[in-house]
Amino acid sequence: MGEWGDGMSGGDSGSITKYRIVIEISDTNFSAYSPDLPGCVATGKTREEAEEQMYEAIAFHLEGLEEDGITGVSED
Repeated sequence: MGEWGDGMSGGDSGSITKYRIVIEISDTNFSAYSPDLPGCVATGKTREEAEEQMYEAIAFHLEGLEEDGITGVSED
């Protein structure tokens, strides 16, 4: 399990929000998700690829939430 810090959700305060990510291995690939961001998932052929894809998925997910005016995302 890892954590990813996001500068976008800190607003003008410059704070960093951390989101927990879980990476699981299967027979054919790695999958990742964030318990703090339901529906935010990624996959990769390697652990590193799944982690990188998850970073991108989190950024995309947060941008979508912001565009929709959704605030108060669970964070650690």
